Amino acid sequence: MVDSIISSISRIVESGEPLIGTTVYVKSLALGASTGSNGRFDLLIAPGSYGVDCQSMGMESLHFTLVVHSGGDLDLSMKRTLIPIDEVVVTAGRQDNVSGSQMGYERLNYSVLKQVPLVMGERDILNVVKLLPGVQSVGEGSAGFNVRGSGADQNMIYINKVPVYNSSHLFGFFTAFSPELVKDFTLYKSNLPASFGGRLASFFDINTKQGNMKRFTARAGISTVSAYAAAEGPIRKDKSSIALSFRTTYSDWMLNLMEDPQLRNSEASFYDLSGVYTLNASDKTRLRAFGYLSRDHFKMGTLNEYDYGNSGAAVDLHHRFNPRLGGTLALIYSQYQFENKDTQVLSARYEHEYRINHYELKSDFTWLSMGRHKVTFGTSGIYYRLDRGGIEPYGSASLTEPLDLGLENGIEASVYVADEISLTDRLNVYAGLRISSFFALGPSEVLTYSPGMPKEEDNILDTMYFGSGELSKAYYGFEPRVSLRYLLADNSSLKASYNRGYQYLFMMSNTIAMAPTDQWKLSDYHLEPQYLDQLSIGYYKDFYYSGMNASVEIYRKWGHNIVEFRDGASLTRGLHLESETLPGKQTAYGVETMIRKDAGTLNGWVSYTWSRSYMQVDIPETNEQINGGVTYPSNFDRPHNFSLVLNYKRGRRVSLSANLVYMTGRPVTYPVSVYYEYEIPYIDYSERNQYRIPDYFRIDLSMNIEGSLRKRKKFHSFWMIGVYNLTGRDNAYSVYFQNESGLIRGYKLSIFAQPIPTISWNLRLGNYASE
Repeated sequence: MVDSIISSISRIVESGEPLIGTTVYVKSLALGASTGSNGRFDLLIAPGSYGVDCQSMGMESLHFTLVVHSGGDLDLSMKRTLIPIDEVVVTAGRQDNVSGSQMGYERLNYSVLKQVPLVMGERDILNVVKLLPGVQSVGEGSAGFNVRGSGADQNMIYINKVPVYNSSHLFGFFTAFSPELVKDFTLYKSNLPASFGGRLASFFDINTKQGNMKRFTARAGISTVSAYAAAEGPIRKDKSSIALSFRTTYSDWMLNLMEDPQLRNSEASFYDLSGVYTLNASDKTRLRAFGYLSRDHFKMGTLNEYDYGNSGAAVDLHHRFNPRLGGTLALIYSQYQFENKDTQVLSARYEHEYRINHYELKSDFTWLSMGRHKVTFGTSGIYYRLDRGGIEPYGSASLTEPLDLGLENGIEASVYVADEISLTDRLNVYAGLRISSFFALGPSEVLTYSPGMPKEEDNILDTMYFGSGELSKAYYGFEPRVSLRYLLADNSSLKASYNRGYQYLFMMSNTIAMAPTDQWKLSDYHLEPQYLDQLSIGYYKDFYYSGMNASVEIYRKWGHNIVEFRDGASLTRGLHLESETLPGKQTAYGVETMIRKDAGTLNGWVSYTWSRSYMQVDIPETNEQINGGVTYPSNFDRPHNFSLVLNYKRGRRVSLSANLVYMTGRPVTYPVSVYYEYEIPYIDYSERNQYRIPDYFRIDLSMNIEGSLRKRKKFHSFWMIGVYNLTGRDNAYSVYFQNESGLIRGYKLSIFAQPIPTISWNLRLGNYASE
């Protein structure tokens, strides 16, 4: 008999919204699947009668008999339920741990945000990600995150396909988009799908809610530092919907708690808004439009003033041509901009504006064969336009000379194809190839240098000029993606993967943490693209009866052309940044372990990562080196990283959560001595990153108190109370030195050196189970 394709979609009865991560299991065939971001899954199955189980977190389980005569569509509508607290809770994508081909992969949904302790009274997506194995941050008040020893610019964050170039409000204390519209989020650290490209370390893919197709709902909340409101509902019932959110802050009082006098006299504010429109044009066609805007203002005492923000939009059309072939076409726009006023020195005051624009056309297709193949393929094209702005004097007393930093333009194009093959019931293979290219375009001014000599002013031979749109340099990259999954048993497996990636733009920053004034830079005539190879192997096991799963993953990475700054480099010195940087080699390796429990009154996870990350800059052709050509720890080398997340539900009305985080202090370069030549003092520094700041340790607590649990009610409210840094540990953000009367003295800068209590009140239409 010929197998048939059963295409199914899982929906929430109350809202009509697709359910992500619904697990579907055909008992007699030991065949399972889970729904993707559009709520769909496909099963290849022979005609016959089968018992099917469907489960999804917070939903009533479905158990039914499926009679298959031929291929067709199946609509699974699941009702919300109040789960007894001693019942096993099924989490999204549970089967991915063992039977899925993914490695270095975490999919979490909105419910996880409710369980992790608050940060400044906010449910924060990125702070949840930083609790996962292999993911770290520089410290409090730092934007972005670091994955497996790589820089923050090597991560790509998408929200409904829109790339976010600065992911944080208020220097990292808040995520730059409201969590109220978030439906689920997925982190890829290894075994990167061929459909993703342009970054080396990770991809963080966020999907928002599509909007309630059945009825209007709304929710709002206010905390000690921020307030939000969100609403969603049908425009045409079961056909189209809209979802909107808005958030703002009044966080100046928080700065009064800082130790630094300049921070205590600072001011800060931000807001963000986003919206989603969804149209189900037919059973086979869905149109989605998404828009997003965020803005920040920060004035640091008398030193600096920053205004920065993201904006973006995407329109994507998904269509199922037949049960075997489906595809998505997306038109995407993103922008990041900042304006900085430096007022530290009266005679050197300046202002600087910067902007990056991203325009993208992207297509993705999936084809399911009648055999054991699932083929994905697609293309993308990105046009980058960077306006590096100009340095202008600020104020009549400033002696700063105006400087135009110029424009940059480039096109990144790619095509990919991949096949996921079930060779046997136990062995699964994923093989893909992504071919990428980058074209640096004018207008540009390119210096040429003497062969075998450093790219410095004294070695300039000539200047080449390229007109608007003229090609100055082209680069190409072949990016294989391969993985194997072998089932040792129904509840355990071994996995291995290899992938290569190319990155054609990178962050130019003189700081360890991402800052609003960091500038994205395209590859050009001299600065070659970065590329990286990664090899991973892991063991995965599920413990069905206890609701636990465990994983151990070992990885090694080899990075090439990784940009490192020369000593004393400046981002604002001129047009030609090749004279401020050197290409280096990175080696990173480690072991990531995680045990996770998703059942009962006490659940959560514990993770430990041991890892190392090293850099080497030694260019024999020009005799240029950093650290004497000797390997040194990278800025993100933190060997030990331990995270514990616990959630305890005491009935349905009260829940308690706790985090414990420990990390080795990051590397730093210290002044070690002062020497004199002709009575002039000079500071002698240690080898690069030879020392470390003190280790990082923090405990957070949070309590959620629900209102009445009556089923029939118009409004439901709940309180969230939390304490950030419960022990008041004085964690060092940085260690700096000052010359005081001829003596060099060291100081430790901490963002928070005391517990930070927060409280928020939240209100929504409906009852306890409403979203």
